[in-house]
Amino acid sequence: MSDRAAASPDPVRFGGERLEPLFRIGLKPLDVAQWFEVDDQIEHYRAEKDRLTATQGEAVFREEPGTAQAGAEVRALITENLVRHHPHVAMPKDSGGADLLEAARLVQEDLLLLRRDDSGWRLVAAALHFPSSWSLAEKFSLPLDQIHGNVPEFGPGTRNAGLMARIFDGLKVEQPVQRMNWSLYPTATLHHPYSARSREANPDRHTLDAASFIRVERQTLVKLPQSGDILFTVRIYLDPLAQLAKHPGALDRLRDYLLALTPAERDYKGLRASFDDVIAVIDAFRAPMP
Repeated sequence: MSDRAAASPDPVRFGGERLEPLFRIGLKPLDVAQWFEVDDQIEHYRAEKDRLTATQGEAVFREEPGTAQAGAEVRALITENLVRHHPHVAMPKDSGGADLLEAARLVQEDLLLLRRDDSGWRLVAAALHFPSSWSLAEKFSLPLDQIHGNVPEFGPGTRNAGLMARIFDGLKVEQPVQRMNWSLYPTATLHHPYSARSREANPDRHTLDAASFIRVERQTLVKLPQSGDILFTVRIYLDPLAQLAKHPGALDRLRDYLLALTPAERDYKGLRASFDDVIAVIDAFRAPMP
């Protein structure tokens, strides 16, 4: 895919108050009327999903046996939501795929289905076309704490892992939630898979400079009323790092967040080799024009 930025609609999310510092859960209530955010790039996202499905196969879509009914539930809920809250959006022609995949083709978000069993909440089905440096093949069928095993302070046995489990257990059908996450990338590429099994930090994120992008994930959690499963959606936005300079305080906030990261957190976010360069870029943007 070309480096075409998928800009957020309000305008650079990092410039407002919507993002939490990294490695915080930071959940907020979600209005179902705003479950999906549709912009003028929806056909671009849809086409990219179709391309990746055709070329990547199980790298972007998987489902366990016994999840088809929940997939149909997701498809029906998303279709109803779009018809009610985004009536101007044209529906794509059915491609003949599984219901969860067809549901993902309707929106710009990725869709991940989690189901509770004795091991906890497991990832049992997913249409993951735009991962932010992780591999569906490596995380599929795992419970939450193992999915987050390489995230600092979120792996098995950590306080945050326990908190996540309680949040999922306590989620109500009538009260979905949302959160924001962010990271830095050298390009505006949407499809960013990465193997956590490598001994090295993500190599494609070590070339960050003044032309880099801030990648924002808008994540939602919705408890499905029929199956009792939880649908986790992820929408990707990409804005040029330089764009932050247009928003008062945004660069200062970004600099403070980055300086507060531990070495392990920097490494996880792909900043092992480029941290000092990123700080220098931010300081250059912050410097007054001559």
